[in-house]
Amino acid sequence: MDKNRGENCVEVLTDARNPETGEIKEFSNLCDIPKGWDVLETDREQFERNNQSWTRYRNDDLGVRFEYRLDPDGYILIDSRSEWVNENKDVVESLHLFNKKEYKELLASDIPREYPPSISVLIFKNSKNYSVKEWIEKEKMISNIEFAVSEIEEIDFSGSPAVKYKISGLYENEILVVLNNGLIYYIDGAYLQEDSQIRKDFVEMLNYFSLY
Repeated sequence: MDKNRGENCVEVLTDARNPETGEIKEFSNLCDIPKGWDVLETDREQFERNNQSWTRYRNDDLGVRFEYRLDPDGYILIDSRSEWVNENKDVVESLHLFNKKEYKELLASDIPREYPPSISVLIFKNSKNYSVKEWIEKEKMISNIEFAVSEIEEIDFSGSPAVKYKISGLYENEILVVLNNGLIYYIDGAYLQEDSQIRKDFVEMLNYFSLY
């Protein structure tokens, strides 16, 4: 971000990452972000809900909108789309919500460890025109359907055909897969225990998740 571009000096909470060190920091003004840092979130609308600070993610190109808590004990949104470049040509977005404290502890640790539980939104082109149920059967490397520990339930979500199921592995995961406007939305809530705060937040987030 070029600090000299005064027209972009907007007062908006934005997360940026130092590509050399991996450090993530929040800035209240876009022009405070050091040159060379990667902006992790842009165009966010902040608001108050129940005396908590929330933000709204919206992408009109992909027809998706959702809300999540910033404080207290809130989340940071990480875009990992670049990690898919050589793995899946159909991926168009890869978003992950991590608890801020847990994510910063991960970056600060010198000991190899697993990523903490997260809420993920992966978006793919439905290049083979599968139904949503066909997609989870054909794309098992992504859907992890072979690890399902529940029935696959066909539902309507935000006016679009969808399926939901649970899988079990490193974490427990509640999966929602939606087909909308030629795109597949794979929404994944990972947690350790049923009463985990992140599971409660995932359930609440789905109430504010919409496709259009």
